[in-house]
Amino acid sequence: MRRLFFLFLLLPLWSLAAETSENELLDDALDAELAALGVADGEELRLLRGNFYYSYLNGQYYRTLYYLDQWEKAEGAEGAPELEAEVMRAAVYLALGLEEQAEAKFFAVAEQGGGASGDAWYFLAQRLLNNADYDGAEIAAINSLRADPALSPRYEQELRSILVSAVAQQNRIEEAKSALAGMLDKSIWTGYARYNLILAMIRQNHKSRDLEALIDEAVYYLPKDEEGRSLRDRVLLLAGIAAMEREKHKLANRYFREISLETVFSAPALLHYGWNLLAEWKYEDAIQPWRILQRMYDPYHPAVVESLLAVPHTLELVEAVNQSVLAYERIEDNLSVMVDELRSSNQPELLDAWLEEWRLTNAQQDWGWERQQLTDLQDSPVTRFTQGLLDDDAFVRQLAVLHDLDRIQADLADMQRTLALWDEVLVVRRQHLEDLGGDALLDQMEERQMDVLRKVLAVQDKLLDEDETVFSYASESDKVRIERLRNVVGYVTSLQKIGTPTRDLAPYKERWRRMRGIQLWDIYEEQPQRKWDTERDHMKLRSETDSLFAQLEHTRTSLQWAESSWRGFPEQVQNIQARISATQALISTIQLQQADVLKQYASEYMDDLDRRLTLYLSQARLALARLYDDSLQKHVVENPEVGQ
Repeated sequence: MRRLFFLFLLLPLWSLAAETSENELLDDALDAELAALGVADGEELRLLRGNFYYSYLNGQYYRTLYYLDQWEKAEGAEGAPELEAEVMRAAVYLALGLEEQAEAKFFAVAEQGGGASGDAWYFLAQRLLNNADYDGAEIAAINSLRADPALSPRYEQELRSILVSAVAQQNRIEEAKSALAGMLDKSIWTGYARYNLILAMIRQNHKSRDLEALIDEAVYYLPKDEEGRSLRDRVLLLAGIAAMEREKHKLANRYFREISLETVFSAPALLHYGWNLLAEWKYEDAIQPWRILQRMYDPYHPAVVESLLAVPHTLELVEAVNQSVLAYERIEDNLSVMVDELRSSNQPELLDAWLEEWRLTNAQQDWGWERQQLTDLQDSPVTRFTQGLLDDDAFVRQLAVLHDLDRIQADLADMQRTLALWDEVLVVRRQHLEDLGGDALLDQMEERQMDVLRKVLAVQDKLLDEDETVFSYASESDKVRIERLRNVVGYVTSLQKIGTPTRDLAPYKERWRRMRGIQLWDIYEEQPQRKWDTERDHMKLRSETDSLFAQLEHTRTSLQWAESSWRGFPEQVQNIQARISATQALISTIQLQQADVLKQYASEYMDDLDRRLTLYLSQARLALARLYDDSLQKHVVENPEVGQ
């Protein structure tokens, strides 16, 4: 147990050796461990590949790059690294926001042709589409469909959706339709592909019959779950707005009426539905969706704000002057309060607190996949006025940059804490190793081992001598009986010397010979088994002795490595700590700059909203003044004496 404890103490110290020796030791240790587990070379590659994909899908990109390097080393033993590793390296670069490095790696891979798996190309296509590199996403998706090993079946529909979306974003309508034809009708990914194709057809002012047919098809086949309903409302909203722009108001009304009141697309749908009815001169009908919108949603919602002036304006068109005046007065009061609240919220200290709260809320979010949650802004007075910023792609990208900077800073802080712990452990373990007196202890153990070895060799000599004896491999009881027989010989001899004519010793001699024969028979009958058992136990003892001797030698070597590993390690730790501290200072500067960029975005957006609300307020006041003036002029006309 003491030896095992000593070895356990030394194991962490091996990792402190010089860089080259450390890598060699770790590689040798890994090879030995895999060999001990019966892991063949191909199984080792599958293990490294599985670790890589697992860490990638969990967003652990530092670990992903480490496993990728190990995978490349194992795969590239006989030549160039596997192409799949390079494809996935580009995907990891994209996940980390290193678009330029990812683009360079991607084109280098694309020039080499196939060779990577379909899954690798799929992950790359996914990242390229998310980064709006539609041409690259198309190439990666096509390579994925043609790859060997083939794409996993669970990814096929999503990949085909990526292909359709990438082609559609390049406004190649017919090719996108051809790619869409190979998809399952009821898959949610087919719904996303159809939506992107509809967008492209609207941009290209495609003929209405085909566009309307595709819209009906997209709505009909979408799943009935929450995601399917949300996408359905999104398609219908897009279709309704497109129909409005083409002045197909009846068709637009049908699309708007089919939108539910349970998704984020309900508010803009109600707003546009009212405007579409107003364009048909259906004034009273147009007021209803705006009333529903104002009753269901927050007064600060952008769609609600836009609908505020629409209601009294429509009332004025139907000559409901009194109701219109009351509505304008109510809007004037509401807008005055909103403008005051907006200006009080648009203060640097409040924007600082708002952004800091967002950073704390998202501090636990990881890289890559979790970025889609970064637009979940906390409830606050500032957020009430900045809801529209979430539709600004530039603002969302800047949010992601700040989040990534925060994650880098947090990772650097973790590294500093780890290095500080290593620095403390270094002192404790080194002192503990010195207190153990490893060299003296090993010398004592080695001397004891030599004593045991000499005894084992002595036993071996005795076993060799045993083959020369008559009663070989006799048991202790057998040896006692043999000794008794030998003692009987002396008595018989003495009796023979003093023998008389009447004393017959022949029966005694015959009995002695009979007993001797029986004894020999018993011993020889047991001799093979006893010989086998004895030699087996001796070989086990010899093997155990050799193993202990090798263990001592390895322990002594480990002690030497442990001693050498201390050299330069404290300085190396301090050097890394200094480099991390410099990086932290640089990141802190960039964080401040990025936070200022976001606060500037928010402040400018709120300034623009202030101008818009002020314009709405001015329009409401002007409308009130005009209505009051019209009413006064009408009163003067009807009552001439008043004018006099």
